[in-house]
Amino acid sequence: MPAAASRIRAISVAGDDLAVRVSTDEDPAEDAPILLPSLGEYPVYGDFSYEYMIADKLRTDAYRAAVRALAPGKVVLDIGTGQDALWAVTAANAGAARVYAIEVIPEAADQARRTVEAAGLAGKITILDGLSAEIELPERVDVLVSEIIGAIGGSEGAEYVLDDARRRFLKPGGDSIPHRCVTTVAAVDTSTVLPDGELAFSPLFLPDLEQIFASVGHPFDLRLCLLGLDQAEFLSPRAEVEELRFTAPMAGNGTDRVELPVTKAGRLHGLALGIRLWITGEEDQPIDSLAQQTSWCPIYVPLSLEGIAVARGDRITLELRRSLSDDGVHPDYELTGRILRAGRSTVDISWHSPHHGTTFRGSAPYRLLFPAQD
Repeated sequence: MPAAASRIRAISVAGDDLAVRVSTDEDPAEDAPILLPSLGEYPVYGDFSYEYMIADKLRTDAYRAAVRALAPGKVVLDIGTGQDALWAVTAANAGAARVYAIEVIPEAADQARRTVEAAGLAGKITILDGLSAEIELPERVDVLVSEIIGAIGGSEGAEYVLDDARRRFLKPGGDSIPHRCVTTVAAVDTSTVLPDGELAFSPLFLPDLEQIFASVGHPFDLRLCLLGLDQAEFLSPRAEVEELRFTAPMAGNGTDRVELPVTKAGRLHGLALGIRLWITGEEDQPIDSLAQQTSWCPIYVPLSLEGIAVARGDRITLELRRSLSDDGVHPDYELTGRILRAGRSTVDISWHSPHHGTTFRGSAPYRLLFPAQD
């Protein structure tokens, strides 16, 4: 589906105006392609973000069923409870003995307390605000619930945070919701959703963009999400990287190497990153954000505005490295690789994506999104 035309708008960053290319479509259709900043890694969740997650029936139904099955009679910990304390309230109503709920955003924690009080559950649910790694609980818990899985599985700090929670809070043999996550990657041709390389943010998300830059202190080449990708745009199967098992030790860093066979001729504009998420166990059907429409928006890695010609039988070798950023919680990602094309030149590709980097307008796609002001 063609993207809407674009124009330039200004946002404020540290008191200075910053030019941003945005779509002219102020109210896009439900299935229209939408480019937005990746939100979950930063403390910027507003009402729209919470409503969008709760409206994700695939996500909420799976979590609700798991919490209701595992919570009765148990001590439950909900990390990243959010302003609605949704899973804390669900666990308490399902018969949990006690529920602890942690929220790092102070305003959301205050609203969560009001939500719990309004539900008449203040005697059963304890809201704690701050980073879970800096909080002590009076007891170990039977069930650990979290929704800090990112659009890239570990991007919201799940690997560090949940490994710490497993070690300090979860009883041996306790349950984790979710159980396991892998990040997936595939090559994509975005000619139909971003014709002529027309990258432009949805104006709906300009306030979030301002808040992200304000939280970091400066503009940078942040991760992008692209809603509206269809399987028709995929030039390769999906490969799995970054495996996270939440009831086992996790290293906090790692390197994964995969090869993507090109199965359809086209122009490779970039890569799509998503997740497969098993809520309670391996027997589950995983939620798959590159195959299903969920509130985990696919990450779009733009590599070429005009696209790189590929043919069936070509190969893409990729190496994805992750390591903790200097905040000790969120990972930095680096992706390198080569497009091996029969009868044509090999193309090297790279994408460096720190959680809060200093590079700004470092490549052509970002120079298009954030045009320099005269």
